[in-house]
Amino acid sequence: MSRSVLLTAAIEDTEIFRSQLEEHKATPLHYPLERYQPLEADEEILETLEELDEYENIVHGSKRNARYFVEKVSEYDKLDVARNRLNLALNQHTANFLEEQGVPAVHPHSDGKAIDLMEFMLRVRRIGKTLYPCGDKTAEDLPGFLRELDVPVEELVLFTLEGPEDEALREYRKELAAHKPAVIVFHSRRSVNRTLAAFPNLNYSDAHVISAAQAITEKLEAENIEVDAQAEGSWDSVLEEVLEALD
Repeated sequence: MSRSVLLTAAIEDTEIFRSQLEEHKATPLHYPLERYQPLEADEEILETLEELDEYENIVHGSKRNARYFVEKVSEYDKLDVARNRLNLALNQHTANFLEEQGVPAVHPHSDGKAIDLMEFMLRVRRIGKTLYPCGDKTAEDLPGFLRELDVPVEELVLFTLEGPEDEALREYRKELAAHKPAVIVFHSRRSVNRTLAAFPNLNYSDAHVISAAQAITEKLEAENIEVDAQAEGSWDSVLEEVLEALD
C-alpha cells in the first residue's frame, strides 16, 4: 500500500510535519502552491523601523513572520534595536529560529495557540506598545485578541503570498501524475481552491482526504469532495489523522 501524502502548504509551514512523516516511513508528496515573497520597504515600513525602540514587545506569530522581520531589520541595521525589545514567540520552532539569529526570544511553553501567548503577556504585565510582523494575506488571531484588551498593536506587513511559478507548476503536475497519493491533506480553505486549480485531474475518491478544520471541511463539501477525516486545526492533529489513515 502506498504511504504517500500530498501536501500543498508553503515550504516553511511544513518543515516539521514533513520530517515527522518521514520518521513514520511515510512519503511526502510536497508540491507547495503557496509561495511567500518579501515586500519592498515603503514609507510605512521605514517609519516603523525608525521607531522600533518605542515598542515594548515584538510578537512573532510564526517562523515565517520572524524570518522576514529579521531580514528587514538586518537590511536597515536595526537588528541590535530589535534584540533589546522583548521578543515573544508563539511556539518553540519560532523561538529556536530567533535564537539562531542572535535574538533572545521567550515563548509560553504551550501548544502554540494565540490565546496562550496573550495570557502569558498579561501574566508578566507586558501589555505596552506591541509590534506584530506579518504578511498581507494572512489572518492571525493574536493582534485582534490584544486589541480587545486595549493593548496597542501595530501590524508590520513585510511579505505577500503568491502561487508557484509556471515552470514549477508544470513540474508539479508531471510528478503528481506519476504518483497516486494515499492521503491528501487540505490545510486551509485557500488550499482547496489552489489544489483544484493546480491539479484538475486529481482523483479524490481513491485517496483518504483529510481536512485540517471544520471550515475547510465545509469548503470541500461545497466542492463535492468527500472528507474522510477532520483534524483539530493544528499540524499535530493532522499528523495523527494521517498516521491513522496509513495504519
